[in-house]
Amino acid sequence: MEWRIIVPVLCLIGFLPVPGNAADNSTTNSTTNSTTAFEFNIVFHINDTFNETYSNMADNNTITLKNKIITEVSQVYTPLKNFQRFDILQFRNGSIVVDGKLYFNSSDSKPSLANLTQILNNGNFTFKLLTNLTSITEVTTTAANTSTTTQAVTTSAGIAVYNLTFKMTGNFTNDLSNMSSSAATNLTNFVVGQLDGVFKNFKSYKRTFIRQFRNGSIIVDAGVEFDKVSSPSATELAKALADGVRNGVVKLPIDTQTIQVTDSTGFTANKSPVLASMLTALWMTLASLLLSAVMH
Repeated sequence: MEWRIIVPVLCLIGFLPVPGNAADNSTTNSTTNSTTAFEFNIVFHINDTFNETYSNMADNNTITLKNKIITEVSQVYTPLKNFQRFDILQFRNGSIVVDGKLYFNSSDSKPSLANLTQILNNGNFTFKLLTNLTSITEVTTTAANTSTTTQAVTTSAGIAVYNLTFKMTGNFTNDLSNMSSSAATNLTNFVVGQLDGVFKNFKSYKRTFIRQFRNGSIIVDAGVEFDKVSSPSATELAKALADGVRNGVVKLPIDTQTIQVTDSTGFTANKSPVLASMLTALWMTLASLLLSAVMH
């Protein structure tokens, strides 16, 4: 039998590789590398006037702004080999605060927080970035309940950023997962107002912002910013919040055993004074009722 007949037959039954099939392997590798391996929270400020419609992520003006920023920010990170995408979660007032996420696959090593911050701050955009307020934090997913937690918090130039997490008594509703919903907005404003009352006692305090609410009763993931040159310790912040809850200054039903404050080194402090008095128990009940009223 001639070879021009034998060769095609062998290809068909798999003994010889079919020309052009090399692309299949590259497709497989591409699929493998498409899985997100590294995820980062990113917060930056645009020096422009905040429009109230930007609180509605479904608004046409908001969608236009979102797509424009995503396109420009993605361009500066595209040179990183394993960059996947940048997404925007919400806009907030002050000038325009952008809360977003950066995603990377495993085709290269994990990018450093410092490098990601520098890339953004050095970017050439059509909007003006307030580089001293840029904050990027690493996010990991725990194996036990697949919830997302923010790890060692970065510090941008002149700013010390702390990660604050605590649990509040209350019923978690699905709309709290959407930071643009009225329930999440109302709760955000109320929680920030209460935390401002505690942290403003520190001279270098700048602001508190809420990253997200999670289920179990209501878990709050927040960031707290101070001037870097005279910032307090994580332990001082945890104690101040716990004392505020105990003394009734903070009108939030916070379980003080869940208060955790993480500084830029990754050190986590918690403070859980025993709340045993009848007065404190009554106060926690009243605070829980107040929280429920705010959400509705």
